Amino acid sequence: MDKPLRILAIVNLPWDPRLGAARVFMELTEQWKTAGHYVEHFCLTDAFTKPVKSRWLSTLRQLLFPARAAGFVRRNAARFDVVDAAIGTLPFSKEDLRFDGLLVARSVGFYRSFERFIRVGRKRWPDQPRGKFLGHFFYRSSRWWQARNSEISVRHCDLVNLPNDDELELLPKAKSAIVEPYGLSEGDRTAFASAASSAETRLARKEICFVGMWSLRKGSRDWPQIIERIRKIIPDAQFMLLGTMTNEQAVFKDLRLSAEDGVRCVSTYDPEQLPSLLTSCTVGLFPSYIEGFGLAVLEQLACGIPTVAYDVPGPRQILQQCRASLLVNEGDAAAMANRAVDILKMSVGDYGALSAQCLSIADQFRWKQIATDTAREYVEALRELPHRR
Repeated sequence: MDKPLRILAIVNLPWDPRLGAARVFMELTEQWKTAGHYVEHFCLTDAFTKPVKSRWLSTLRQLLFPARAAGFVRRNAARFDVVDAAIGTLPFSKEDLRFDGLLVARSVGFYRSFERFIRVGRKRWPDQPRGKFLGHFFYRSSRWWQARNSEISVRHCDLVNLPNDDELELLPKAKSAIVEPYGLSEGDRTAFASAASSAETRLARKEICFVGMWSLRKGSRDWPQIIERIRKIIPDAQFMLLGTMTNEQAVFKDLRLSAEDGVRCVSTYDPEQLPSLLTSCTVGLFPSYIEGFGLAVLEQLACGIPTVAYDVPGPRQILQQCRASLLVNEGDAAAMANRAVDILKMSVGDYGALSAQCLSIADQFRWKQIATDTAREYVEALRELPHRR
């Protein structure tokens, strides 16, 4: 197949770069279009045009989204060679969809891993609020239904696209799969690298940053211990929490601190603002328990910020070259704090060398190359399909 691909991207989120899964599709779509492919998308706001604020209505829309996505595919099946859908958004057979092209189920964080985290999290943090009986029953049932949809979509697809090697072990043995990581655009790479302050400035600043939603999965319960341990050794250390997607009062309540305690909380920001927000940060910490990849880690590395993460799928894929210095055991908040202190106490020369290594790692993950490689894999998979109209 020598002509450009016709690709439909499906994701059950608004088409918003502040949302990790949506951003993956947006970046790939832009690169594919630049390379000459034809790409459309079908997202949550295409299925439901009116915004809602109710949590249960939002969850209900997630449950209804696959039916609307399937309807769109059936009406437009002949216009596409590839349907690239987030796992769980298209739990139907190709016959049912009346589609004879390549059906891809894309992982943006494997559903079985998320289910495991929920089970383990209940045991690790038993004081989590469970809400009222009806609410608890509704959300538990919705999670079961979404997991079911995910299993079905993997079973019916032609190809699974995974962001890290660890997820290969979670697939059925006979399932065809590729591993394509995430990356940064050339513009973003340049912006992050240009925003980096000198090693002297950053070491003098003593600022630790976190980029991500404030949640159990992202390590919110570990931060009080991290901050306390770092402050015992470096009392004037500063902390900046970016993109928490919640109000700062809730964050400070969890931390048992206030804005006067050297912690800055930025709930939301425009993605273009991130390089300037990171410019003087010294160390990045990423105590996330489960990730598909970890774009926030990559962004901080691209700014030359040594970023310590838990040794879990995703960050492990990114930081394998610096495993000894930038990865700690999952859930070991004390080790993460100690590693941050070690970096804060480095000499200018040692810090500069580590920062350069971080830039080198980030340089390996480029959306342009990832999009090219993915399109090539899709063409090969299309050639192997037994029947095409």
